[in-house]
Amino acid sequence: MEEYRIEPAGAGIKKGLAVIVLAAGFIGSFMGLGIDMGKFVERLSNVGPVLRRMAAINLTILPDIAAGIGISMALAVVSLLAGAVISVILAFLAASNITPLPILAAAIKGIVAVIRAVPALVWVLMVAASIGFGNTGGMIGLMFPVIGYLTKSFIATIEEQGGGAIEAMRASGTRWIDIVLKGLLPESIPGFISWIAIRFESNIAESISFGMVGVSGIGMLLNRAIYQYKYSSITTIILVIFLSMFVIEILSNYITAKVRK
Repeated sequence: MEEYRIEPAGAGIKKGLAVIVLAAGFIGSFMGLGIDMGKFVERLSNVGPVLRRMAAINLTILPDIAAGIGISMALAVVSLLAGAVISVILAFLAASNITPLPILAAAIKGIVAVIRAVPALVWVLMVAASIGFGNTGGMIGLMFPVIGYLTKSFIATIEEQGGGAIEAMRASGTRWIDIVLKGLLPESIPGFISWIAIRFESNIAESISFGMVGVSGIGMLLNRAIYQYKYSSITTIILVIFLSMFVIEILSNYITAKVRK
């Protein structure tokens, strides 16, 4: 016998209203942006010639690409590891099951929420405005989103660890630092490594992107090629970036899978 699901009387009206609100939001946003579809269609004719120019590669630029991708990866690694160290400290101070002071934990979580609310590019530009563009500004600017992401992730990992063991260690008079180093840290390390591996991929991508706004690395090289209309160089740089990111994603997934076993 067939079963029929009876929806509440107002369910259909709510769905209809939701569709109307979404449609109105889309139409309003589209009109507010002033998008000229005629101009868009007209300029589609430029796509073919540009793609034909990008059909070649420039092997002479490979040494510059290797140097650029090396700088981008170095920035990503240094900012990631430095940010990870800071995040571990903040996470153990803020995790609800081990924090030495609840008000300190609340303050740290509030600061992390503020860091996460600001886009990564804004942090880089703020740092660059203070100390200038280049490797130093890029490294410090990249550390902010790393700290925001990893601190929250590390807190969740720490709070998943056994509360009973923590209480037993506290009852026996074990010091806070010993509970952290001998009890929670060894159990949390696999989770920490997993989160760092996941973040590494994003850090590389952001490092490349930030190069296009003044941070050195492969992004700056790509930006220069675009401004100079060097299409074969653009294609070569994009291919190297794609292959690099593909390998990094495979490596990140491998590390994460091994750690979680």
